[in-house]
Amino acid sequence: MAIKIGAIESIGSTQNLERIPDDRMQLVKTVTNAGVPSVTVEDYGVVANGEIISCSAVFSATDYATLLNYWSGRTQVNVTLDDGTTISNARVVVRRSSYYDNLLNGYKLVQLEIWRV
Repeated sequence: MAIKIGAIESIGSTQNLERIPDDRMQLVKTVTNAGVPSVTVEDYGVVANGEIISCSAVFSATDYATLLNYWSGRTQVNVTLDDGTTISNARVVVRRSSYYDNLLNGYKLVQLEIWRV
């Protein structure tokens, strides 16, 4: 099954699909009066809506142009993943692209991220 992003659809299924959680934990380093460094951990939990989905997919040249417009225009679109999961009002980020290595011209292999908003 293909990934559907707004009005476009990839050719074939996605590759290397990863879910990156939004973990709001960070280290805060401070210096005490004695000059000995200390570390404090601030933990705001995991934010489910902050999850980022990363994958690669092949798109036609026309659909790639539409994908670039979604990205540059910060357009919110509905995304349906290979497994049928739909993410409403997501933003798409194009991380890199390359010509797809096969006999068909005009196709792009795109590494992208889907951000929940």
